[in-house]
Amino acid sequence: MKTHKLLFILIITIICSTASFSLANQIETNKLMRYAAELSKSGKNKEALKIFLEISRKEPNNFYAYNNLGMVHSVLQENDKALKAYEKSLTINPTFPMTLNNIGYLHMTMGHYDKAEMFLKKASSLFGSFHLVSTNLGELYLKQKRYDEAMIYLKKSLKDMPTFPPTHNLLGKLYQAKGQKDKAEKEFNLFKKLNQNLNSSNIKINN
Repeated sequence: MKTHKLLFILIITIICSTASFSLANQIETNKLMRYAAELSKSGKNKEALKIFLEISRKEPNNFYAYNNLGMVHSVLQENDKALKAYEKSLTINPTFPMTLNNIGYLHMTMGHYDKAEMFLKKASSLFGSFHLVSTNLGELYLKQKRYDEAMIYLKKSLKDMPTFPPTHNLLGKLYQAKGQKDKAEKEFNLFKKLNQNLNSSNIKINN
């Protein structure tokens, strides 16, 4: 199943929301979250889903777990379940920027552009400078042919993370839409080069 590399971020560092959890429990939850994140990255999303579900049952106020639960449901294209998980995360922590970003991107993929903009703009205001949110906003505005706004956010993304491949790909599409073929080709070539370097690094790490 094809997934979008930039749309979601798994949260693997846990801060327990109540003092009732012992240090041992916190450490165990961290281990489980990291393990589930690795399972998801390797494509074993159903196995990861079971772990995040179990964590959310044991720790009903763990908004990190609900964020990750939403992410895995999204990868599995279970959008309704993903939305419910993200909404649960936000009922626990309404200003958690990562979930705001993730639910915003999901709404964009579903064609709910107004909702997508609302969540992504809120995430952007809370994050300050973070290339992922800026890239997602750039993509949203590109889809809506709001080219000037798309350019602002894609440039902002590259200022924060100059070597982020998806941003260069979107910038190429933006230049292409504006009829600037030379600039578009330059960005597409840069995207390919950065993507190849990234894939090569992942292979080395896995080996």
